[in-house]
Amino acid sequence: MAVVKYVLAHKNFLYGYRYLAWQKPPYFGCPSGRIGLLSSMFTNPDYRRKGIAKELLSRVINEAKEFGCGTVQITASDMGVKLYTDFGFKHNDNFMYYKL
Repeated sequence: MAVVKYVLAHKNFLYGYRYLAWQKPPYFGCPSGRIGLLSSMFTNPDYRRKGIAKELLSRVINEAKEFGCGTVQITASDMGVKLYTDFGFKHNDNFMYYKL
């Protein structure tokens, strides 16, 4: 298991998220068995709509690819759904996923 944490700060806390990768038995949708779980995402309201979340999401997706994850999953808030959908995440019953 690998844990990668990004925090972007400027004066006060601006933005941070944690990426947790874990292994489970391989299955059809993820032959490697490696899954990326994305959590604790937040953008300070004063800095929203400036591309910060998109840039950091891009970085975590690249980390997941390097780790060998077959997919990245997130339980998205109502505010976050547009970001993830625009990035290419798909809806599942309880979460959104991005196929790598």
